Amino acid sequence: MNKGTALRVENVSKQYRIYNHPGDRLKESLTRGRWKWHREFWALRDISFEVETGTTTGIIGPNGCGKSTLLQIITGTLEPTHGAVWCDGRLAALLELGAGFNPEFTGVENVFMNGALMGFSRREMTEMLPRIEHFAELGDFLYQPVKHYSSGMYVRLAFAVAISVDPQILIVDEALAVGDAVFQHRCMRRIKELQESGVTILFVSHDPGAIRALCSRAILLNQGRIIADGKPVDVLNQYQKIIMAREEAYEATTQVSDAKGEHETSAAPLDDLPEALHYQYRHGDGTAEIRGVQLADAMRRRVELIETGETLCVRVGIRFNADVEHPVCGLLIRNRHGIHVYGTNTDLQRVDFGPVKRGDSVEVAFTFDCWLAPDTYTITLAVHSVDAISFDWLDDVLFFQVVSSTVMDGVANLNASITTRTITRASDADALADTTLSL
Repeated sequence: MNKGTALRVENVSKQYRIYNHPGDRLKESLTRGRWKWHREFWALRDISFEVETGTTTGIIGPNGCGKSTLLQIITGTLEPTHGAVWCDGRLAALLELGAGFNPEFTGVENVFMNGALMGFSRREMTEMLPRIEHFAELGDFLYQPVKHYSSGMYVRLAFAVAISVDPQILIVDEALAVGDAVFQHRCMRRIKELQESGVTILFVSHDPGAIRALCSRAILLNQGRIIADGKPVDVLNQYQKIIMAREEAYEATTQVSDAKGEHETSAAPLDDLPEALHYQYRHGDGTAEIRGVQLADAMRRRVELIETGETLCVRVGIRFNADVEHPVCGLLIRNRHGIHVYGTNTDLQRVDFGPVKRGDSVEVAFTFDCWLAPDTYTITLAVHSVDAISFDWLDDVLFFQVVSSTVMDGVANLNASITTRTITRASDADALADTTLSL
């Protein structure tokens, strides 16, 4: 291997045979392969990349793209159909929930078993045990069979083992997502400590914020292939487009565009707002139609992944089908729990359209600094009268995700700054007390 390379994956592919019925496998074996009773499914195809020593590389992709299969091949728990993997250094892995644990063994017995698999003697693992026990915080449950553990307890023990054996290469799957907030923060701190000590990390997550905060490089998998490899911000934007496309495709198959009693809408958006409209729910009397929408950054580039505090512009293209004196256009932002986090409209902002005529087209742009906490958000847009009579209302017509390298709680980022100062030293306080007493 080249100097400075900790991990190399060369042309790795993995094929599975899918049988419709259990007996088909026997039929195929009896014909010695002359008749095929299976169909081929390629979980991975021609995956190649190198990871430099001391770097942290994130792997991201939608469910079913092959991330876990790739990690199992790298760790040696799964054989590739084609290709090879080389590792330079001691490798520790935290894969899917419970991987490598015997449910009948106690936590301690699993610790020693995992240590033996990584080449450690019982004496070495005995020395590491207090550190593992302290990090996992399982108490007496460490001496109980792991089949009685909750998912969080599984992960706490597995991560404690993985980071306590001083790995040179650490592989972490999405398993950390099941831990509570305190444990996740502890894990992130420990991962950063490992980064500072020069450990090579391969990190798999669906959390763009974690990828952006921890990784210097990101790899995007989709349908078993690498489709992007580069800076996290660029790769994450491509990932977000894939997620949004899947969401739009799902909504398109479940949405009834023209229910009885609703107005007809044209599928053709405005020329300069080419995005197709996909929404959860639509209603209105048809006096006006929202024909196109766009979420863009300050440079008017379309975005779906946003850094907290970044300037955003929501553009709305509207066509009027009747004369209206004072129409109002509004925006509402909700988080993934459906909580309203912000809403405004042209009337509240004292922006008056003035009278519009039938056939007029108007563009409205909402520009704001997105000081929201990391989460997934939707935007609802509406056009209505001053008296709140709905002309056109589109629920959840835009999706976006906010990320941040700073951990925070709540739904808003107040961009707080913190300062500290020492009021007095203990010795000064004692002297002041003595002076007070003498008075």
